[in-house]
Amino acid sequence: MGWLFNELLYRPLFNSMVFFYNTIPGANIGLAVILTTLVVRILMIPLYRASIKSQREMTIIQPIVKELQTKYKDDRQKLSEEMLKAYKEHNVNPFAGILLLFVQIPVLIAIYQVSLNIFKPETYPALYSFITLPENFDPNFFGLLNVADARNIILALIVGISQYYQIKLIMKRNQPAKPKDTKKSKNKKSKQPEEPDFATTLNKQMLFLMPILVTIFAYSFPAAMSLYWITTTLFTIGQEFILIKQVDKAEGIK
Repeated sequence: MGWLFNELLYRPLFNSMVFFYNTIPGANIGLAVILTTLVVRILMIPLYRASIKSQREMTIIQPIVKELQTKYKDDRQKLSEEMLKAYKEHNVNPFAGILLLFVQIPVLIAIYQVSLNIFKPETYPALYSFITLPENFDPNFFGLLNVADARNIILALIVGISQYYQIKLIMKRNQPAKPKDTKKSKNKKSKQPEEPDFATTLNKQMLFLMPILVTIFAYSFPAAMSLYWITTTLFTIGQEFILIKQVDKAEGIK
């Protein structure tokens, strides 16, 4: 497993940073981190698109899911059977978005290890034949910060703020469609107030908790990780506006 991680993630990411460091005028390691991040995010666009498609489909059938949860609240087995039937009928794969998460975590770990080891010659992996190892790596990013140093509060705050905006955008995108305001629905609503959805409550908590945790992590890790996180978040926000329109158009959603 360690060999697979090294050959598929760590070594390619290390070589990518070295390549961009050698290619960029001025040999800027900060830009090398940003460009490597962009390459990773571009390669992950198909996974991200599949994740958005799955989440949008889940949003569309949310009223059906809630209806089934109410109807079979005392029969968990029957509820599971009807939910699977509804997913199959509407061609929804509730697990499609999990693959993206499984890919992002090892990539994040690999980026972290590269950002730690790139300034330690004894830890260098074998370079590809077309990559030349520079004599040394300058850790300065336009003279503003040292990407090898941790505890950069400004970068950490930018990471947290961008993460907050990304989560807020995703929450807005995943809001379930509101049912039509019929007399029947009004009567039901007046008799029994709608219980708060667990997923909605959890998302609201994560809207504030996740940016705080990410800010703490970014403050503790090398600044190169903050550059990676900021670039990833901004790229993801851009993807949201572009890919959602494409997915909605393909699915016939207005």
